[in-house]
This record gives sequence, structure tokens and C-alpha cells, in this order.
Amino acid sequence: LLVADQRDVIRKHALGKFPDMLRASAHSASMMAYLDQNASRNKAPNQNYAREIMELHTLGVDGGYTQDDVAELSRVLTGWTIQGRGNFIFNPTIHDWGAKTVLGVTIPAGSPSLGAAGIEEGEQIIDMLVTHPSTARFIATKMLKWLLTPEPSESQIRRT
Repeated sequence: LLVADQRDVIRKHALGKFPDMLRASAHSASMMAYLDQNASRNKAPNQNYAREIMELHTLGVDGGYTQDDVAELSRVLTGWTIQGRGNFIFNPTIHDWGAKTVLGVTIPAGSPSLGAAGIEEGEQIIDMLVTHPSTARFIATKMLKWLLTPEPSESQIRRT
């Protein structure tokens, strides 16, 4: 799964736009398997995947989310899993259809009759994370540290 992830996510999106890479990473079978998302269920959501999306890929550890946000995002992402040799699928039978709130954004309760439309809950939160001010700051800081200086100034971070 790692080879496919490097080819289909990292290489494909490395010189593109961050939202495209984040969305591809969020559907990565390698990422899901490594972070136990494939074991997450409506009655027992696993928080590893949700935490890493917020902590390492978007908001950063000091980005303003709480443990409750992690728990709620893990509920949003139930049903996101892999099938076979690494194909992303949404399984509505293991999705938590209750109402959820992540970073103040409320997702109303749904129904298993919505089927794969439940995937939109996760897409909605990923879109919100992409545009969150903490994400811009976190990504700008990481890029400056990697490309320019280990100690970027506040003005450099704001400009980026």
C-alpha cells in the first residue's frame, strides 16, 4: 500500500494544490491501514486517523481543536475503509449516522438509507479543515522550515 500511496498521492500531488493532496491522502488505503481507520466502526470509532488529519496534516497540534473534536471527527469518518488490495470505499453499515459537531460545524443526524451519501460528512469536514486559518498558518510554517529557515519569523509566516 505504501508504494501506491507514494505514487498516487505524494508524487501525483506534490507540485499541485494542498487541498487536492489532502483529499487524496484522506482516501489513501495506506494511510487508513496505518492509522487503523479500516478497524473504525460506528459503535467503536478509532481516533488515530482523525487525530492525524488534524494534528499532522491541517491544523497542527496548537491549531485550536479539542479532544472532543477528535472524537467527533472519528465518528464522522466511520464507514471510510478499504476493500481488497487497497481500494477506498464507504461502508454505510459501519458509519455513525448520529448528529456530530466538529470545530463548531454541526452535521445533522442521517440515516443508513442515505447509503454512500454519508461520505459527504467527511468531505464537508475536510473542506472546512482546508480553509481553516490554523491550517494556513501550520502549512506555511512547515514549508518555511523545510525550504527557507528552521526559525521562520512571524512576518514570513503571515506573508506565506
